[in-house]
Amino acid sequence: MWDPGPVEGVSKRDLAAADPIDAYVDGLAAALRGPRRTRDEMITEARHSLVDAADAFEDAGLAPLDARRRAVREFGTHREVVPAYQAELAAQQGRRTALWIALALPLVNVLAPLMWWDSPWGTGHASHLYWVLVDHFKYTSFMAAMIAGLVVAGFTWGARYLRDGVRYTRIVGLGAVTFLGLHGLIGAAVFGLSIYQWPAAATWPPVLAGMVFNTCAFGYAGLLAVRCVSFARRAALA
Repeated sequence: MWDPGPVEGVSKRDLAAADPIDAYVDGLAAALRGPRRTRDEMITEARHSLVDAADAFEDAGLAPLDARRRAVREFGTHREVVPAYQAELAAQQGRRTALWIALALPLVNVLAPLMWWDSPWGTGHASHLYWVLVDHFKYTSFMAAMIAGLVVAGFTWGARYLRDGVRYTRIVGLGAVTFLGLHGLIGAAVFGLSIYQWPAAATWPPVLAGMVFNTCAFGYAGLLAVRCVSFARRAALA
């Protein structure tokens, strides 16, 4: 661990606070936006790299403070390193968004029948429009999940072939926001028609629990998609 040592007129605490590596890493952390875990790992890795470089310079004969300053200088300015870090964070957010959609949509549809399990009313008198919307919601969900799976593959195995990963992430985010908005409206229409045709469904516990689950799943997916667009835009500006 770095020990600044005694300096006349300057306390050890003040020197520690002025540590170039700490200042650099704090600035890097403030400049980056993205998935918290990935971002923290990047910051930690950068700090370790800087400390290792400073230790090597100190072993070569530089004073501790000069060694840390040189390590920071050779690592690169924030303007130089932030774009690459931010692009990686945006890609991670895009992958997370696509993965959530690929997993959540099939699960929502598989669990949907439980909302009507052992209900005290029948569905024989449902309108034609109701079944059209139900089928559209179901088949579109599985199709979107398959597309999301391909998008995930694009972020992993196909990453080497992407010329502009940030643009790809932005397209994924915008596509997800648009799809989730429209798909959510169809789901809301199905629920509204259900209540209209079977008023008892408004107080049926499985239906209420299912709607809470669906709302949370779609809400979280929407949040991920919005962040995907935001992080991609930040990466492009960087």
